[in-house]
Amino acid sequence: MVSFPNFYRAAAVSHRIFLWALVYPSIWVAAAIASLVPFVQYTLDLAFDWAPVLLIFATALIPYNVDRIADSYFQEIPDPQAQSYFRGGWGWVILSLAVMATVVLLYCANQQVVMVSLAGLIPFIYGLPIFPWRRSDRWQWFRLKDVPATKAWIVTSVITYAVIAVPLASANQPFTLSTGITSLFLLIFVGTNSHLFDIRDLQSDKKAGVQTLPGLVGITGNRRIWFVLNGLAFAVVAWGWSQSLLVPASAIALPCIAVNLIALGLVKPTTPRSVYSILIDGYLFLPGAIVGVFR
Repeated sequence: MVSFPNFYRAAAVSHRIFLWALVYPSIWVAAAIASLVPFVQYTLDLAFDWAPVLLIFATALIPYNVDRIADSYFQEIPDPQAQSYFRGGWGWVILSLAVMATVVLLYCANQQVVMVSLAGLIPFIYGLPIFPWRRSDRWQWFRLKDVPATKAWIVTSVITYAVIAVPLASANQPFTLSTGITSLFLLIFVGTNSHLFDIRDLQSDKKAGVQTLPGLVGITGNRRIWFVLNGLAFAVVAWGWSQSLLVPASAIALPCIAVNLIALGLVKPTTPRSVYSILIDGYLFLPGAIVGVFR
C-alpha cells in the first residue's frame, strides 16, 4: 500500500516532469490548438486528414517559443522555473525542431495551404521588439503585443484563422456561411481562454507596460464582456441549428460555452500558474475530445 508522503512526492515529481516536458516548451498548448482541427473537419463535414493537424501543431510551437524566449530577456517570466528553462536554451531546441517540421510539412502540402500559411508570419513577430516609436525625447522599440488591448486578440485571431483556413485549404473547400459561424464560435471559445491568461499576467503585463483588456476594464469588466460574447456565440450557433447549417453540434457547443463561463467565474490573478498552464490550456482539447467520442 502506497503511503501518503510517497504519493505526494510522486505526484510532485510527475508535475515537474509534466511542466518541463510539455508545458514550458508549449507542446501542451500546441497540441490543444491542433486538436481543434479535427473539430473543424467534423463540423464542416471535411474528410479527416492528419496533415493539417500536424502542421498546426508544428507552427503553433514556433510563435509560443519565440514569445517565451523574448520574454525571458525583455519581460522576465514570473515563473522562475520557466525563466530558467528558456534562459537555459531549451526553447531554442524546440524552436529549431518546430521550424524544421514546419518546412517539411509545407513542402508536402498543396499550394493553397502554403498561401494561407503566410499569415503565420504575424505571430512570429508578435513578441519581438521591432517597431520603433518616438516617446518624449527618445526612441523606443515596441512589440506588436504592446498595442493596448491587442495582446490576446492577436493570439485568438491567428489561432482561429489557422484552424479554419488550413483544413479548408487542405481539402480545397470554399469559405461558406457555415464556416463563418464556426469561425465566430471558435473566435469566442479561444478568445475567452486567451483573455483568462491576461488575468494571470495582469501584474507582469502592467510592469512591462503591456495594456491588456483586463488591465483596461478590470477583471469584472473583462468577465462581463466575455459572458456577453459567449451568449452571442450560443445565439448565432443556435440560429445555425434552426437553418440546418453545418455548425458546431449542441453536444459540442454547449459544454464549450459552459466551461468558458465556469472558468470566467472562478479564475483570478491569484489562481496558481500551474492551473492556468495545465487546466485552462487543457480545456481547449474539449471540442476535439468530444468529436473523438462521436467518431
